[in-house]
Formats: sequence, structure tokens, C-alpha cells
Amino acid sequence: MIKKKTAIVILGVLIGLLAIFFSVSVYLSVTWKDKILPGVKVEWLQVGGFTQEEAEQKISQLQQDFLSAPIEMTLNGKTVNTTRAELGFSMPEPEEAAQGAYLNGRSGSYTERINQAWKAYQKQIVIPIKEITFNTEKLESSIDPLLEGLDKPQNARLVIDGQDRITIIPGKNGMMVDLDDTAQKINSFEQPFARQIELKVHEEEPEITTADVQAMGINGLISSFTTRFDAGDYNRSRNLAIATKALNDSLVKPGEVFSFNNRVGPRTAQKGYREAFVIVANEFVPGIGGGICQVSSTLYNTVLLAGLEIVERSNHSLPIAYVPLGRDATVSYGLQDFKFRNNLQSPVYIKTSVGSSSITMKIFGNLQQRKNVSLEMVVNNVIDPKVTTKKDSSLLQGKTVVEKSGSKGYRTSAYRIINGNKKLLSNDYYRPTERIVRVGTKEPPPEPEEPEKPKDPKPEPDPEPEPEPEPDP
Repeated sequence: MIKKKTAIVILGVLIGLLAIFFSVSVYLSVTWKDKILPGVKVEWLQVGGFTQEEAEQKISQLQQDFLSAPIEMTLNGKTVNTTRAELGFSMPEPEEAAQGAYLNGRSGSYTERINQAWKAYQKQIVIPIKEITFNTEKLESSIDPLLEGLDKPQNARLVIDGQDRITIIPGKNGMMVDLDDTAQKINSFEQPFARQIELKVHEEEPEITTADVQAMGINGLISSFTTRFDAGDYNRSRNLAIATKALNDSLVKPGEVFSFNNRVGPRTAQKGYREAFVIVANEFVPGIGGGICQVSSTLYNTVLLAGLEIVERSNHSLPIAYVPLGRDATVSYGLQDFKFRNNLQSPVYIKTSVGSSSITMKIFGNLQQRKNVSLEMVVNNVIDPKVTTKKDSSLLQGKTVVEKSGSKGYRTSAYRIINGNKKLLSNDYYRPTERIVRVGTKEPPPEPEEPEKPKDPKPEPDPEPEPEPEPDP
């Protein structure tokens, strides 16, 4: 009897649960068919009772209010007014939060759905707006006006004079704004969205301390190389100066690969580069940044003499005059690069300078790691240029004019000898350029005929004199 009653009770409970499940299903699928369950919030914004599209609009407006709200930052009596939008703050798309709110009570098992519906009823479902991000550089630049007069940290640095003497300028601690604290206060999604923030400052070490510079072990000149240029070519000289300056004060750590293109960047008119001759399709033609390859070739030779590892290097298609054959390094942004690896155990430091008609590059490092380096170049083959003749009807027969002088080509091998160990650097091919000669085909004009000389007239005999009359007897 007891077992029978127990079975009836269990059956009743099951029927009750089924009834609850059925009721909840009807409640969710009919009453709130296309709407978010009541009690669901996105942050503190009530979105229950709205469709997903309506919730998106509400959340979007909320985000716009958040990003456009005024932000006032103050330090030492100075103030900057801005907004989160101006500071580069960004938020996820509103449909992400709206969809999260809508799926409550609509995903998972029946038990999970009932649990979600109950929590929504108790207003316990809160959908957070995730991943509010900001632009650190914009935040830093926005507070720069407030930092005038602030004693900021100063990095330790190397100073190398004209006689290659090295001095370490010590670093200094200074005061810096607590950016994390500032960002956290701005980032808070609590109302009101407007903020008045007194910036916090704290003492901070420089990024590069005196100990850091001392630990580099840079104590002398490892290698140097100089090339010359025509100062009269103003555009080309300007290009050389811009690129050479970009290489100055480069620090290359042990194991680091240095890229010429990454350091110098694109060669554009906006950066001050001018048109000068470049090699395109085996021809010298004007192009923005012409002459840059002299800078990369000067660096290449400096790196070779320092005994550093070459990672990427290409020769020109035609011979060039500013370095020996086999010791040039052509570059083209996005296409060809010059790269080397610092295979020493301490950093190396690149110093560059531009004279009135020369470029000089120097690599400084630890003198204990300096190597005995020499370079050798061998011309394996000299290739005469192809000679093409063109008939020219504007030139007289027998006349010739050299339209293009052409140049010889070469096959070369370059070697580097480090501490007596000779190794091949590269086998290079420089194309000959065509010699073009115009040959005259025009016939000379006929020589003018000489006019016939008139014949001399026959002389007429003098008339005989008439006899004088005899007198009358």
C-alpha cells in the first residue's frame, strides 16, 4: 500500500514538473516570443520586453552617449577637455550584447531555460559590454599639454664625438602620469558618463637606465666606410641625406636582424624625397628616392668590414661607380631589402654622417669582439656590349653618330676574409648595356656642273687703207 502511495506521489511530482515545463515553454514561446525576457539588463540598461532590434538601438544610443560624454583631465591647475571618442575609445558592436540578452531563456536544456527565466524574473541577468578599448598614443598625446614643466624621466644615452670618443650620459628618474589609473577612470561604464579626473603622477625610472647602457659594452669603433657623391646633383644629394639620417643612432642587439627598409621606411615625396635617377628595366630613369642605393651600399660595406652576418642582399643589374663591383646592395621598398644580423655577443651602434660630397657610416661595439676583416673582389668575365646600328636618312652617307654609348657587363665573385678565414660572399652578374650607332644613308647632293666657257671670236683683219689720190699733174 505504501509503495503504491509512493508511486502516486512520484507520478504527481513528475506531472507537476511536466506542467511547469509546459507552462514555462508556453510562457517563453508565446508571451515573449520575439522579445527579451523581462528583468534582463545590459550593464544597468533595462532591455527586457524589447525585441533584439529594439535592444540594439537602445544599446547603440547608450554607447554613443558614453563615447561623446565630456572628459575633463586636470594636472597642476591645467585642464584638457576631450571625449572618449577623441581618445580613441571603441566598443563592440551593439548586436553582440543584444543577442546575448535575447538568448537568455532560449538556449540550453529545459532546466537551464527555467533557471535563466527565474533569474531574469529576479533581475539577476546582467549582460556586460565587453572589451572597451582605447588608443594609448592618443591618450598620451592628449595629456601632453599638461606635462609642460613636469620633470620627466630621461633615458641614458651614448654620445660619440667627431674623434669617435664615447661618453655615457646618465639617465634620470622623473615624474610620469599614471596612465593605467587614468584609463580605468575613463573606462568605467558607471553613470554619469561625464568625468572630472585629477591625474595621478608618480616617480618612474627611465626606460633606458645608465646601467643598461653600461651593460651594452660599446667602447670603440669596429668599422667604417665612406662613399662620395656629386654635390651638384641637388635632388640626389637630398635623398642621400634623408636616408642617411634615418639610419643614424641605430642600435642592433645581439641576434637581432636589422632591415634597411624597415628603418628608412617608404621613399615618398611627403617625406622630402625628390626625383633622381634609378635603375628600371636595365635603364637609368628618373624616380622618387633615386640614389638611396648608395646609402644601402655604404651600409653594406660597413657591415661587411664589421664581420656581421649578411641575411639579405642583392646587386644592381648594372655596374655602379660609388663602390667596387660585387660590393653594392640595391634596395626597393616592398621588393628588395638589405638585412644583416648582429652575430656578436654585444650590441652594435650605427653612426652616420653626410659631408659636402660624401657619406660616412661607422659601427661601434665591444672592441674585444672586433675582427680582422678584409674584402676581395674577382672579375671572372667581362662581357662586351651588343652593338646595334640604325640607318638614319638624316645623316649623309659615311657619317655616324653614337646614340647610346653602352657599357660592358661583368661576372664577379666577392670574398670576405675574417681572421684569415676566406669565404665567398656572392657571385654577381652585371648586365652589359647595348651600344647604338646611327649610320647615315642620305646621298650627297650632286656637284653643280661648270658652265661652258664662250669660244674666243676670230679676229677680223684690219681693213687695207684706201690709196691716197694722186695730185693732178
